[in-house]
Amino acid sequence: MKAALTEKLLRSLLAKGPPQPPIWDRLLPGLEARTGKRAISCSIVGRPRGSTTRQPIRLLAGHFPMMSVGEIRARGRTLLRQLQDGIDPRALKRERQQAEAAERVRQFSTVAEQFIQHMARADTARAIELRIRRELIARWGERPITKITRADVANMVIEIVARGHREAARQTFTYARRLFRWGVTRGLLEGAPTDYLNAKDLIGVKKPRQRLLTEHELRLIWRAAAQAAYPDGPYIQLLLLLGVRRSELGQAVWSEFDLDQALWVIPAGRMKADEAQAVPLPPRAVEILRSLPRFTSGYVFSARGTRPLNDYGAVKRRFDRRIAALNGGQPHRAVDATRLSARFSYRLVDAGRRAKRRRAVSRPSAAGSSADL
Repeated sequence: MKAALTEKLLRSLLAKGPPQPPIWDRLLPGLEARTGKRAISCSIVGRPRGSTTRQPIRLLAGHFPMMSVGEIRARGRTLLRQLQDGIDPRALKRERQQAEAAERVRQFSTVAEQFIQHMARADTARAIELRIRRELIARWGERPITKITRADVANMVIEIVARGHREAARQTFTYARRLFRWGVTRGLLEGAPTDYLNAKDLIGVKKPRQRLLTEHELRLIWRAAAQAAYPDGPYIQLLLLLGVRRSELGQAVWSEFDLDQALWVIPAGRMKADEAQAVPLPPRAVEILRSLPRFTSGYVFSARGTRPLNDYGAVKRRFDRRIAALNGGQPHRAVDATRLSARFSYRLVDAGRRAKRRRAVSRPSAAGSSADL
């Protein structure tokens, strides 16, 4: 049946409901309308010019009443024109979908999420994730990673420095460089936009920490830790005694310890240098460890017993309050929220003295003095 498709005609067909014979539009050859329960499907029926198959293909132009007759007919003309040009619109749609899928794979937010998963087992995984989400995904999330330029990276670093956060800018640049280089190894980039950029030129020379905690400050920290319950108190005491990184102790499991031999062996997989590290345990450290609760998860420090201690910010905030209570309501000038955090986050003192501290902690004199703090 042929008729000029109008809204009045289509509404009457829709009111009657199926089954109804298909109607061919008099105004646009090849446009067919089929009545359904809730809508009328309008399609172009034909073959691409030059096609070797005799079977016509059906190309959906739209549904009435979701689309008006004018919109359906306009879409039908486009489809008919493609068929007359020898183009199969279905192949065009597949190519577009493939291109969109490839674009999503290269979208910065997608690559960044994959990189975060790749770094999930690193000691600094949480810091990497927070920095990438806060500075990189928030800035470039919807852009293709291939479109991010060297100027974009440089401007980002300069903006963070301008906010007064030099170390945050340095960290962000470091993580961005690792992310882009990882993208290169995955074949997502030909070259990293961080190449030929230097943190020293963008941010300035990094000044190493020179200041150490004084004996008075160490006593204050020890007193505050002694008053804190598990896991905060013992955790901080062992940080002071052993001089290890916060994540090395926070993620420790009992199988790494031999308390009878007063030895803790941190496996290579948890060390920054990817080498196993033997840490001698002074008598006070062994005493503290023996007093700790044990969970089926095997973690030495855990807030709930199922996961390792990893919310160092919460530990730090609780500890700040104890420090302030011991100082008449005021945080000590040397152990305030930022400085003490830096000490606990980065091995309490400058990294260059780490090995010396570990050798010292194994000597009887050092071990005995810790109990008197």
